[in-house]
Amino acid sequence: MTSPAMQRVLAPHTDERDPLELVARMLVPGGYRVPVEGRSSRPTLQPGDVAAAVALMRDPLQREAAIAVATRAERGDLFRVMARAYRAVVREVLMQRPAPLDLQAPADRWRLRLVTYDAVQDLVWPERRGSFTAQARQAKMRRTSYVEVYRCATHVLQQALDGARRDFRRRLFDQAGFPDER
Repeated sequence: MTSPAMQRVLAPHTDERDPLELVARMLVPGGYRVPVEGRSSRPTLQPGDVAAAVALMRDPLQREAAIAVATRAERGDLFRVMARAYRAVVREVLMQRPAPLDLQAPADRWRLRLVTYDAVQDLVWPERRGSFTAQARQAKMRRTSYVEVYRCATHVLQQALDGARRDFRRRLFDQAGFPDER
């Protein structure tokens, strides 16, 4: 006898669709179709639907974060996400009291970029995450300051990713004619 939690884990299909998973599946060539009840009578999702939904996303940070996570982006694309997130991370860091970095100093602005890049990389490739001590040493920061700035950057990126999921789900399923799944 299995518990209800195990049955949910072992279930091959759930009705909850993660839009970022849909983006990733649409980018891989193959005959993937969205498994829905009565799919022969409903229009199927096409790669054009996914491309249109991504193109209609209003926030560039959300769009970049969603594409980076869905495609498991590499170095150049991670830099683009980091550049988009930089200003939002600066605002988040400036709200911290006491401020972990003095953003008037060029060295601290550079450190903020390094920490933001680490947060982006950990968002896309969580299995590659290193220890905070090693990453702080690489950025030439104290560990406590590094962790506080990293937490701010991660918060900004997670908000962008959650917003991208909601926006993408709304745009994709509204366009394709599927009922809204909330």
